[in-house]
Amino acid sequence: MVDPISFGIIGGDKRQVFLANSLLSDGVPVLACGFERLKGAAFFSGVEQRPLAETAERAGVLLLPLPATRDGKTLNAPFAQAPIRLDEAFAKALLGHRVLAGKAAALKDACPALRELPIADYGARESFARQNAAITAEGALFYALRAMDKSLCGSRCLVAGFGRVGQAVAVRLYHLFARVTVAARREASRAAAAALGCRTVSTADLYRGGAYDLVINTVPALLFPRAVLEKFPKTCIFLDLSSAPGGIDLAAAESLHLHAEQAFSLPGKTAPRAAAESIKQSVYSILKGCEES
Repeated sequence: MVDPISFGIIGGDKRQVFLANSLLSDGVPVLACGFERLKGAAFFSGVEQRPLAETAERAGVLLLPLPATRDGKTLNAPFAQAPIRLDEAFAKALLGHRVLAGKAAALKDACPALRELPIADYGARESFARQNAAITAEGALFYALRAMDKSLCGSRCLVAGFGRVGQAVAVRLYHLFARVTVAARREASRAAAAALGCRTVSTADLYRGGAYDLVINTVPALLFPRAVLEKFPKTCIFLDLSSAPGGIDLAAAESLHLHAEQAFSLPGKTAPRAAAESIKQSVYSILKGCEES
């Protein structure tokens, strides 16, 4: 029997684990699916782990991860015992429920049956996106400091992209007294970055390289192919925060003996509890029908 006020958490990383525990602390029943390989007592004792069919049968609201899928074929469920395929059977399990997901558009591209379902995107809310960007930026600085052999203070840093994440990263680097340059395609973005005290260049000029200590990419496009990477010093650290497949050619970076790494879904790795709370507030707002001003 479906409990209309219960939640079913299907797939995801540690953010969804903390989300399940937080929802349970609010006094609502929570079921979880797709965490069979998760080690330790990560879930609170009241969170029931059940197969997909039973989770869907009993829960009124189904929460899918962020991003909902990475490969366009299976649910983003790194702790699942077996892949959860985005097929007609999966769509049938979601039918008749309130379904919320992060980056939900990719779900609809995965299976025609999923296109017919009204899936709300909790990641699309501006309030969530801003909070998530801030948490991501903090994680990026952690990754950068771990890889660097010097302080960020005084370091020459290039931030590619000036969207929400790029802005959050650039501001934090600036306040740590790094020498920040922002690469952006749009003139308005470059003007906004300059108003914050950053140097600016166009993304079209990245092929010129530069004497940077750290490059953080936030643009989901290949801005750093081999021909561009060759123009940067061997000591430069490259960190890619953009969506898969990323904007840095990692194979080329390796062949050039550059330190480059992908840091996708950083909130799930560096601050899953805080990220979970942001997801929960976004979910609650959607369920209450709150509009953003």
